[in-house]
Amino acid sequence: MRRMRQWLAAACAAAALWAQGQEAPTATLRVTCRPAATLWVNHRQNRTGESFTLEVPANAPTLLRLSAPGYATQWRTVTPGPGERRHEPFELAREPIPVLFRSERPATVLCDGAELGVTPFHCFFEEPRAYRVVVRAQGFQDQAIRLDLSNGKPRVVDATLTPDSGALEVTSEPAGARVQVNGVAHGVTPCTLERLREGKHTLRLTLEGHKPLTHTLELRAGERLPLRFALERLPAGLTVSTIPEGARIYVDGVFRGESDLTVGDLPEGTHTVRAELPGYATASREVRLAAGATQVEEIRLEIVRGTLAVQTQPGVVEVWEGGRRLLTTQPQEKDGFTSAEARLPLPPGPHTLTLKARGYADATRTVTIAADKTTALKVRLDFKPNFEVRTKLGTYQGVIVRADLDGTVSLELKPGTYRTFLPGEILSRRFLNEGGEDDGP
Repeated sequence: MRRMRQWLAAACAAAALWAQGQEAPTATLRVTCRPAATLWVNHRQNRTGESFTLEVPANAPTLLRLSAPGYATQWRTVTPGPGERRHEPFELAREPIPVLFRSERPATVLCDGAELGVTPFHCFFEEPRAYRVVVRAQGFQDQAIRLDLSNGKPRVVDATLTPDSGALEVTSEPAGARVQVNGVAHGVTPCTLERLREGKHTLRLTLEGHKPLTHTLELRAGERLPLRFALERLPAGLTVSTIPEGARIYVDGVFRGESDLTVGDLPEGTHTVRAELPGYATASREVRLAAGATQVEEIRLEIVRGTLAVQTQPGVVEVWEGGRRLLTTQPQEKDGFTSAEARLPLPPGPHTLTLKARGYADATRTVTIAADKTTALKVRLDFKPNFEVRTKLGTYQGVIVRADLDGTVSLELKPGTYRTFLPGEILSRRFLNEGGEDDGP
């Protein structure tokens, strides 16, 4: 403060002398500076350089200021005498340059390979030049920064960290699919797969009832890729077997073949299955099929029967079909010539029947049985004598009914007419059309 008052007083004195028309004495100042700096004289900018020669008023304080980027400003007041030649050397000291390092997560900052600190932090640089800075954090790519402090001004460095891996956001329709990446399970959709290495990856999505889906992609470091997949439903399968086999199978009204068969191209859901086989009741049922699964359905067909109502003459007749005897009619009355009606259930369709009775010619009839209906069949067999008895009164032919050990023979001479011959009246007897010999009385 005292120096400033002295300088002001000297300046006022010099101004007064100048005002009186008297020439003020001067002095020569040679100012040098390392490094080059800007010179200010009495708060007025002079020029920039390393060496300056000035003419200044003598006996008056002169204020010198030298400044350069990155260096501390120096001030100096000099009062040279009249005609004095003075050298004023300056050596500027470096001024540390503050830098603030920041990042969205803690990261290590290195400068020329040396660790400076962990963000966020302040650091001071001594030299105003360009520096190579590297910001490093685990799981992220190194970020190289060129930090230019040539102007010596404070800086704020915001580092943007890029992950060294990628991420996938996987969704599917429908949701709940299992996700594998390169054969490793990563949960079910929707899911986010973090920290996947850079490069090629193969995704596989599986969901019950749907076709597996495989997708290959190239992932870059730092990339966050959304992926959405629509899964295709698998068709449903249906295997139909029937007892008996050979039934015609219809699915939703469409003929698919004869049982046993498998249909593998059905959509999931409810379907109507119908089985048809002649002689059996049509069977129909609803089945619910799941996508990707084959369901087995066994259908037992029930025979549809009609009724055969048989009445014969004579009263006892065997009814045959092929080599199988179906029934034997019985007389309506004891020893009656007409049978009672006999009923027999038969499958629908044509049947060829043979009717047999002793002493009567076989009769063949073809009947067509209708489902759930009664078909009537009345047959009169032709009488066919098979035995002959000769007596004094005449010769008699008929169907043998009984032959006793004592020689008594009973014949049916005509349908419903019977006669018994005693041994004393029989002259001879024999079977007809059988080559038998007369065996005498």
